[in-house]
Order: sequence, then structure tokens, then C-alpha cells
Amino acid sequence: MNIYRLNINRLFLLSITVLMVSCSDWLDVRPKSEIPVELHFEHESGFKDQLTGVYTKMCNTRMYGRDMSFGLTSVLSQDYDLKSNSIYRYAAEYQYQETSTKNIIDSIWVDTYNCIANLNVMLQYIDKVDANIFSDNNHDLYKGEALGLRAFLHLDMLRLYSPSLASNPSALGVPYVTAYDKVITTQKPVSETLDLIIADLVQAADLLQVDPFLNAKEDYKTRYARRVYFNYYAVVGTLARAYMYKGDKANALKYAEMIIEEGQKENSNFAWTHYSTLETAKEEQVNRIFSGETLFYLNIKDMNNIVKHYFTASSGNNTLTPSDNKADHIFEKSSKGYGNDYRMLKGFSYDGENKYFWKYHQYEGGSYVDIMPILRKSESYYIAAEILKDSNPKRAVELLNIVRTARNLKDYALSETLTADQIQAEVGKEYRKEFLGEGQMFFYYKRLNSARIEGAAVNAGDAIYVLPMPDNEIEFGGRN
Repeated sequence: MNIYRLNINRLFLLSITVLMVSCSDWLDVRPKSEIPVELHFEHESGFKDQLTGVYTKMCNTRMYGRDMSFGLTSVLSQDYDLKSNSIYRYAAEYQYQETSTKNIIDSIWVDTYNCIANLNVMLQYIDKVDANIFSDNNHDLYKGEALGLRAFLHLDMLRLYSPSLASNPSALGVPYVTAYDKVITTQKPVSETLDLIIADLVQAADLLQVDPFLNAKEDYKTRYARRVYFNYYAVVGTLARAYMYKGDKANALKYAEMIIEEGQKENSNFAWTHYSTLETAKEEQVNRIFSGETLFYLNIKDMNNIVKHYFTASSGNNTLTPSDNKADHIFEKSSKGYGNDYRMLKGFSYDGENKYFWKYHQYEGGSYVDIMPILRKSESYYIAAEILKDSNPKRAVELLNIVRTARNLKDYALSETLTADQIQAEVGKEYRKEFLGEGQMFFYYKRLNSARIEGAAVNAGDAIYVLPMPDNEIEFGGRN
């Protein structure tokens, strides 16, 4: 990879140390441009800071702070009705070579692989340093997080920049980079790339057996706080996603059921959002993002300064919101009478004369601010339902109805007599409702190699599903 042609003996702080939330005093006396790698990892705090830097970079607008959540990937999902002069106009038309769209696509690649590079630096040192510098179980905790994040980020790159197995089983995947050095990482087939992703995730799951999230004796506040780190359950949820993308339904079901079983426990880490936090008259206390159901989320500092430019009356041409007609169709308000679905009822609101998508609205002093959901437990229910639709359709419908009940659709239960095709259709509808503004619907269409993305003006195919690599990556050995 061209972006790895860096000096291995120095960390360039332009890309990492400016991202660190807390830095040791010794950073203040070093040149601002670089510090020796060995010095950085002399103490446990160096590994913690390295992870903090990656999490912080993931929050920027070129990654999950916008374009890999409510921005580009949601636009590709056709989640919104855009204004004619929107910055995402050409992306919505899948014109990937248009300058502004190409800049967004290139930035996602560069920033994501920069995060991977920083994880690889950390992983190269974590087993070389004196193990006594780590307190408690932090060696395994930090290493597990780093491996899990490396796999998660590669999976998203694969889902964006390579064909799906359903489309082209022999296609090349993205480079799976596991070392910070000058050697160009060659591409392997998509299936082999998925194997590398899964291997990292399995190792991460083993290491994260020490995760406080798994210890019921820990107080709830301590366990809840682990959601902002790539914790054990985030790894399990990603394994379910990765195996499903690979088409290994047995293993996808295995890991999806692990999340489902945890959610059924009396003292569950992922209880369904209580109706009292959704029906409260105090708008600033409404839990529109179902935060307690997340396996992993990013804490984005002052998120209001990002989202206000897209979801309020002041957003102008760059407004990102479905029209009333599109929202009505997505949530089946008129056709099925599902107007009380919390995802619609609480997910939209007026700002002035017009209604806007309100999932990410940041109320001053609100109870659920600065939270960007990345992995949700509901995805495991959808994965399991899709897998079981042929062998156990009754259970598949039951799983869908569990989520629907939590979304205030108890009175509209799906019939146990649905056929496999009908269940698949309902899974698709649920994905669209649940992940509106989160970008996951594009990956759902791609995994199935769907011939059509609902709302798109053109038929789907690899020309739409496969984003172009940056030009310099192609020059240094990437595929066209």
C-alpha cells in the first residue's frame, strides 16, 4: 500500500498525536512533528493513547462522524430526498468519478487505512514490551480491541471497495494490512480477505474474555462505559456480520444467537429501550437512537456542530432527510398503519415550517447527545431471521416480531405463516427502518447482489456497489 511508505522508526504526529485525548508530559518536550516509537510505547499509557487516537479519528466527518454513517453510505442507500444542489447530489446518482464525490471516497480510504496503520504500529509493539508495564488485564484488553478494530475497519473497506461474493466469487478484496512497513500489501480474493478478517476477530474474542463487559459483578455504569470501546460484544456482532457477508450461515447464526441470548438475560447489557424514555414529554430526554441497545458507539465531541448542517432548517441545500412520502413508504404508515413505530414517531420533527430527520438531533442538555451508533443488537436478530427463514420460519418471524414489539409495533405482529420469500422481504424492510441514516442498507443490497436499490434511478451492479480505489493505490498495485 502506497500510504504505508513511511519511516518505520518514527510516528508522524500529524496523523496521530493530535488525536490523542490525553498525552503524557514527555510529549511536550519532543519536536511537534515526531516522536520515537520506542519511547511512545515505554508505558501502558502509550498503548491507551494509541487506541484513543484511532477512536478519535474514526469520529471525524470523513469516517463515522458523517460519511460512513449518515453521509455517503446513507446517500448510497437512498435514505434521503436530496436538494438539487446538495453536496451529495452526484453520489446519490452513483457518479463516483465526479470530483467532489471522488474526494469523499478517497478520503474514506485514506483515513481508514491511516487508522489501520496506527493499530498495526501498536500491535507490533504490544508483545515486545515488558508485560509488567500493564496493569490488571490491560495487555489482553488493548490487544483485543486493536485486533477487533483492525478487522472491523477492513470489513468496511471490503464492503465498500470490493465486489461481493454474490457478485463475483473470484474478485480481489482490499489489501489486508497487518504490518507497519514499506512492503506493499498484495490483494487476495474476497473470500480469503474475509478469512483474515474473521481470524483477527476470533483472536480478539479470545483476548477480550477479560472485558469488564462480560463480568456481571461489575456495576452497570462500568459495563455500560465499555460501549465506547471495541468490546467483546462488538467483536461478536462483527463476527456475525462478517460470516453473513461470507455466506457462512452456520457461523453467522452462531454469533448472532450469542448476542440474542445475552439480550434475553434478566440483567442484560443490551435491554430493549424502555418505553418511558421514548414516550416522555421532555423532548431532550427521548432516546431516539436506542443507545442502550448498541454494542459499540462512538462518542463524538460536540456532535451538534456536525449534524446541525444536515438535519435542521439551517442546513439549506445540504439537508439530509426523507420526504414525507418517502418516510411514509419506508415505515408503512399509510399502507399498514404503522404510524406509531418509534423509529418514525420519534425520528422526525419540525424545525420551523418543515419536517426533518431527527434521529441525531442534539438537544442542549439532552440525555443522549454526542452518540453515533456503530453496531446494534437488532442486526443480530435480522441476521438470524434471514438464516432461519427456510429451516425454521416460525422462529424467524418470532425474532422479527421481538424487534418490532420493542419499536411499538406489538399490535401489528407478522404472521407465523409467512413464506421464506415474505420473511426475506420483511427483513429488508426492517433493515431500512432500523438503519435509516446509518448507511447499512447499502451493504444489505450489496451482500444480496440485489439488482435494484429502491429509490435509485439506475439498476444496481458492481458499477454501483464497488467504489473506486484512490488513483495512487491503483498505481501502486491495486486493481482498477
